Amino acid sequence: MFIAKAVAVTLLAGSFGGLTSPPSGDAAAYERQTRLEAERVACMTERGLDYVASPEPRHEWQPGERERLAGDLEALRAYRAKYGFGVWSPNVHPKDRVVNPVQHENPNDKTLMALSAGELKKWRAADESCFSQAVKEVLGKSVTSQEDYYDRLEAAVRKSLSVLDQDKDLVRLGERFATCLGVGETRPTALDGLSHTKILRQASDVARKTWKGELPEAPKGRTVVFRPNLKPAQARPYLDKEIKTALKDLECGKDFYPAYSPKAMEITSRVYQEFGREGAAQAVPSRIHRKLV
Repeated sequence: MFIAKAVAVTLLAGSFGGLTSPPSGDAAAYERQTRLEAERVACMTERGLDYVASPEPRHEWQPGERERLAGDLEALRAYRAKYGFGVWSPNVHPKDRVVNPVQHENPNDKTLMALSAGELKKWRAADESCFSQAVKEVLGKSVTSQEDYYDRLEAAVRKSLSVLDQDKDLVRLGERFATCLGVGETRPTALDGLSHTKILRQASDVARKTWKGELPEAPKGRTVVFRPNLKPAQARPYLDKEIKTALKDLECGKDFYPAYSPKAMEITSRVYQEFGREGAAQAVPSRIHRKLV
């Protein structure tokens, strides 16, 4: 993640639209991920370059997390009453692993830091080629780069979830949800995460004001979200407002979430397995996101 003194910056794939995180613990998906890494190692070794397999660690479930992803209202209410949507709570609760999980360190970082500029360019080019080759070997998919892989993953999730916008029961519940929120958007896939997105944008606006130096530009088709690095006491008022918004959103969506979330979770999990990704809950819930490097 790109870190500056004032804020951290996260690059969200596509727009702010909601994508429900799938359940973790999918052994088949994780097995594919480890096979991808093994192929990557073999390919880099053939090219005389060092690469250490680095699959994402298995997800550690937090109490109530499975229930929240399944749309359980009590679990959602308990989480939101303390953390809101999880936007400002990492600042207010810096030692709480629920909102500040331990970050996975790539074992290849030390190797890359020791390379010259020319060697690094050669290594990255080879790694992109080997990644694409591994995806073809293990998944049978053609991608040009890691960026292309994630673009295709995101597109597949969105396309698969779009069937929920045609679900008559969800459409009816979505209309009631939207009326209660006072918004014009009624598509189920858009309503999931709509209130969260507003808080995320507000936090990004606050962070921009404290940014030191030139603001990084977002690549075409991406949205750069600035995450403030405020101290707990400074962030607390923002979290209090976020909690109120999150609880109102839940009250308005009390019929919507239990009906929508299980279906969205099952669909997204299926796509993740197809792409060899275990669907771990993200640091930014309901988003496929990538690091800005």
